Amino acid sequence: MNALEHILIPRAENTIKYINSELDELDREEFYRLKKVQGKKKRDATSAEEEAKKKAAEIQHSGKEIQSEGDVASEDVLGTQDEDVIF
Repeated sequence: MNALEHILIPRAENTIKYINSELDELDREEFYRLKKVQGKKKRDATSAEEEAKKKAAEIQHSGKEIQSEGDVASEDVLGTQDEDVIF
């Protein structure tokens, strides 16, 4: 029985070491994957935020153009025609 212990115990210990190393490797891979996903989400959020700012700026800019064109038109119609109209 003594010789059997010298064979089985080291095999079992080697198997345990192998399983632990594989589990550690899986943990490292999962951690790396999670970091990559987190980085992509952060980049996507930043990109979406910048796009929203651009759209808001465009809307605000186009709103000012419409408002300023309306001011010019009303100014031209009402502001510069103070002369008497003869029919």
